[in-house]
Amino acid sequence: MLFARTVEKGHARDDVVFPHQDYDLSWVDEWIANVRDYIHVRAEDNVFIQRPNKAFHLNDQGIDIVKSLIDGKSIRDILVPYGPDPRIWRDTWQFLTDLRKLLKDGLQDTYESSAVEKIPCKLEFSRYPILSEVAVTYRCNARCLFCYAGCGCRSRPGDDQGEMSLSEIKTVLHRIYHQAKVPSVSFTGGEPTLRADLPEVIRYARSLGMRVNLITNGILSTAGLVKRLKTAGLHSAQVSIEGITAPTHERLTCVAGSFQKAIEAVQRYQDAGLTVHTNTTLTRLNLKEAERFPEFVKETLQLDTFSMNLMIPEGSGAENKSLAVSYVELGPVIETLLAAANRQQVDFKWYSPIPMCMFNLIVHGLGNKGCAACDGLISVNPRGEILPCASFDDPTGSLLHEGFEKIWRSGKATAYRLKTMAHTICKSCEHFHICHGACALYWRNMGYEELIKHHRPGKCPNDEKEG
Repeated sequence: MLFARTVEKGHARDDVVFPHQDYDLSWVDEWIANVRDYIHVRAEDNVFIQRPNKAFHLNDQGIDIVKSLIDGKSIRDILVPYGPDPRIWRDTWQFLTDLRKLLKDGLQDTYESSAVEKIPCKLEFSRYPILSEVAVTYRCNARCLFCYAGCGCRSRPGDDQGEMSLSEIKTVLHRIYHQAKVPSVSFTGGEPTLRADLPEVIRYARSLGMRVNLITNGILSTAGLVKRLKTAGLHSAQVSIEGITAPTHERLTCVAGSFQKAIEAVQRYQDAGLTVHTNTTLTRLNLKEAERFPEFVKETLQLDTFSMNLMIPEGSGAENKSLAVSYVELGPVIETLLAAANRQQVDFKWYSPIPMCMFNLIVHGLGNKGCAACDGLISVNPRGEILPCASFDDPTGSLLHEGFEKIWRSGKATAYRLKTMAHTICKSCEHFHICHGACALYWRNMGYEELIKHHRPGKCPNDEKEG
């Protein structure tokens, strides 16, 4: 997304009004007031972020215009110094009109505009991460069979290492916001609501200017706690629901009564006025229920959004590897989910990377889900260490004791960012810069047999939707 014309400023003139009805910009100030809390401009790498996790490149002038609007300037204050030249108003109108459309509906590949330039995707999209997550504890009141962090599992890493104090979490958050330049954070675990100081953690993140999300199993989300979290500044909650029935959900969480508590938590977060959606980790135990999730979300939970991700055999999942669903199986499942979600008119989000040679998420409207290790995501464990991702227990450095730049530009973090662990088949593929060879942890645990069998050089299935 580019603001396309370079112009010279003149002196401010008080008599300049909107000079042409075709380029009416009188809507801009009200629009900015409505979206200000949901957008962020990062001049350091020319990135425009639709919080929490959508990012686009703007050129220097686009960044300047949007930043000025966010900072409180009116569109008239910005344009008056340029005088009444209709070209300036036209280009500004086109740019902001496209930006508004981008935020509301997205811009399809077929969209054409003088303000939009399509450029090839690169491995390193931005200098800084887009999103952050902080696991404030590995303690958990559930024992999920698929848990990547191994909560409740015999081999959970770092059991004896403890967790950050409130002061240390604040230090990490300060560095994420000011050094890593990330405007949003998700608090996760373990189960973050086990920390009595969670409201204060949220309050501090909000004081920095961050958008705050909570990832929870809902077991401890009483009306009183939800009220305290909302008062502290929580924006949204993601509640984990692993099945549409209690037997399925509780077979996976290993906690009797957790299904009903999760459903009640969804309702409480909704009643508090927070944005809420559910997330489900797809395993063999809930695979047969997948098609019915959209109806469950719409009719039972009264939600309009749900998400899913693939089980990665790490942590507890390594001890229950037989529950993992393979990449090659996912295409028909996701297509069925999309059709069911469309029928129910609910938004379905898919979070896990999948090799493009097996299923094209982009063509199906689910966006690019390449590996985010030390890239678009900064993931911090309870000890304050930066991990490649929450599932990958291989710290690249301590954010408590080292600066962000030192860790993020280190050889180890750079190697993750450049996807050096990808298979040679993937590295030689024309789509590698998009899908990154999917998840290195998945291949490490599941082996490369399906990749070797199903990869076809130069062929990406579903490059165009049928019909």
